[in-house]
Amino acid sequence: MGPQASGKGTQAELLSKTFDLPAISVGGLLRDLPEQHPLYASVRADLNAGRLVNTNVAVEVIKERISQPDCKNGYIMDGWARRTSDIEAFNPEPDWVLHIVIPRNESIKRITGRRICVADGKVYNIYTLPKEELEKCKGDLIQRDDDTEIAVNKRLEIYQTETIPVVEDFRKKGVLIEIDGMGLPDEVFSRVLSALELAEKSKA
Repeated sequence: MGPQASGKGTQAELLSKTFDLPAISVGGLLRDLPEQHPLYASVRADLNAGRLVNTNVAVEVIKERISQPDCKNGYIMDGWARRTSDIEAFNPEPDWVLHIVIPRNESIKRITGRRICVADGKVYNIYTLPKEELEKCKGDLIQRDDDTEIAVNKRLEIYQTETIPVVEDFRKKGVLIEIDGMGLPDEVFSRVLSALELAEKSKA
C-alpha cells in the first residue's frame, strides 16, 4: 500500500522475483480481463466510464486469480484494500502489509513528471530520466489528463480520507510495516527486505 507514485508496483515485482510468488496487481487484473470472461462486460463498462469496478465483481475476479496453482504458497497483492468496504468484501488476511511512504510533494512531482511517448507507449519521467534517454524517444511526449497537479491532488485527498483508515486498521492488527519510499527502487527494496526480516524475527 502507499500513495500514488510511491512505487508499490515496482516493489511488488521485486518481491515476486525474490520469493518466487506471483505479484497480483488488481488494477492490471481487471484491465487485462479477456473478452471471453463472463465478467468482462461489467468490468469494461465501469472502466470505460471512469468508475471504480463494482466491488463484488472485483472480488470475484480476485478470488478466481488467487485460486490458481501458482498462488498455493502465497501471493503479493498490489492495489486492494483502498477502502474499508474493500476489506469488508474480501479480506486476504495478509501476513504483512507494506506501507510505502513518500511525501505529498514527491507524489506530485513523480506523477506530474510522467510523459507517454505517442510512438511506442513507453512511459518517461522528465524529472528523473537523463536528458539523453529522453532524446531517444521516437515520438512526441504527452501528459495524461489524470497526471496533472489538480488531478493528482484529488487522488491524494481520496487516499488520505479512504485508504489511511485501512492502513491504521492494519497497524492495530500488528501486520503493518512502514517503508521509506524515497530513493532508487533498489534502495527502497533493501529497506523492504530488512524490514521483513526483522518483522519475521519478532514474530518468531
